[in-house]
Amino acid sequence: MQRVSSLDAGMLYAETPEMPMHTMGVLILERPARSLFAGLRRDIGKRIHLVAPFRRRLVEGPLRLGDPHWLEDPDFSLDNHLHRAALPAPGGRRELAEFVGEVAGRLLDRSLPLWEMHLVEGLSDGNVALVVKVHHAAMDGGRLVAMMNTLLDLAPRGHRRVVPEREWTPDQPPSLAWFALDTSRALAAKPFSAWRALADIGATLLRSRDAGSGEPGLQLDAGAHSAGLFEAPPTPFNGALSRQRSVAMADVAFADVKAIRNAFGTTVNDVVLAACGGALRDWLLGHGGLPERALIASVPVTVRSAAAGADDAGNRVSMIFAELALQDADPVQRLLAIHAQTARAKERHGHGKGDVFRQATDLLTSITVPWLLTQVIELYSRSHLGEQLPPLWNLVISNLPGPQKPLYCAGARVLRLYPFGPVQLNSGLNLTVMSSAGRLCLGAMGCKRMVPDIESIADGFRCEIRALKKRALLRTRAG
Repeated sequence: MQRVSSLDAGMLYAETPEMPMHTMGVLILERPARSLFAGLRRDIGKRIHLVAPFRRRLVEGPLRLGDPHWLEDPDFSLDNHLHRAALPAPGGRRELAEFVGEVAGRLLDRSLPLWEMHLVEGLSDGNVALVVKVHHAAMDGGRLVAMMNTLLDLAPRGHRRVVPEREWTPDQPPSLAWFALDTSRALAAKPFSAWRALADIGATLLRSRDAGSGEPGLQLDAGAHSAGLFEAPPTPFNGALSRQRSVAMADVAFADVKAIRNAFGTTVNDVVLAACGGALRDWLLGHGGLPERALIASVPVTVRSAAAGADDAGNRVSMIFAELALQDADPVQRLLAIHAQTARAKERHGHGKGDVFRQATDLLTSITVPWLLTQVIELYSRSHLGEQLPPLWNLVISNLPGPQKPLYCAGARVLRLYPFGPVQLNSGLNLTVMSSAGRLCLGAMGCKRMVPDIESIADGFRCEIRALKKRALLRTRAG
């Protein structure tokens, strides 16, 4: 068995019916000559030994006082995880988005390994969709991409020779006596863990201040103004979450994104943030107007070391914060402003020489027990305090590097790969992008009550890339 890390455990404790904490991917597969389901089941079965999170389920002690563990499931069966579905007519993008939204709104069964796949047929163009759902505690976005590389092939008849380095061996569930001993040890260690987490946070904030990054800690550098906690402006997509999810997908040529980057001397991530900001600007103008202050986007960044092993599938992420100033109507000026601001934010993050996000999670899990933290989160959700309190940030925007070579699933080519991240407390919108085989794919996930027309944000993303591309061409021609 393997103890769940504090960051992964925090995602488990924070999960409620209104806030499922799973990540998702939607793969569009080229029209197959025959049904893919049998081939998909065969391929996953042959490679399951290479994907540890797919075999492991959670075990928790009585009263949920101690730390949860991952157990190699002695009752593992692919039948519990692989499903088949057909879209209703006409089987278009809207019907697919509705299906994905329904899957996204359901919690994963914690008595099983925390993942599932749905092979979706009935698309109007004859293609097939594969909807993949994995709990964030089991895999972060980077590991999810690595998992797809393991399960998919590089050729349509990819008979890759898969030789296990070691056979996986199911665990026996621990006894009540084992749980009692483990829980007593975990509770005894909590005060020391809390002091260590406090010391780590203090040291990180002091290093950040000494490095010249201004105010220490969780503030966002934006030139003359530093936005602090609870300074994110209210928007229609901030508030108490519902259990329903709205979903939209869009994609653009990755070559266009790189052309914009090169023309204006920015980064791909800056272009992504600017395109998301432009889409949100248009959406907000149609939903009550722009806020007086810049939006604050939480941007996950990986802190996983290159030496991390294949079984180290949990989360190794931190956060930086980006301000999206939307008042300027010029998309290029917004792009350049984002570039300057994110450069400072990344410098501040690097100066800290630590991970306050993880350290704060360590502290939180050290001063409470699982059931109590879960009850607090559920009470917050049911009380609708999210409607009264300002958000820590307005939305999450994540950029994942995806597989750059063509991939095949059970012989069918993967045409598109749309990623999706969870919406979080008081923040009902998540925009995640992934570059894959020449395309930049956007997956937009929202609280359906707050963002029922999320497809307009996805459309706005495409429009913003087109507008920036035109300006990039003009700049390149002008020399």
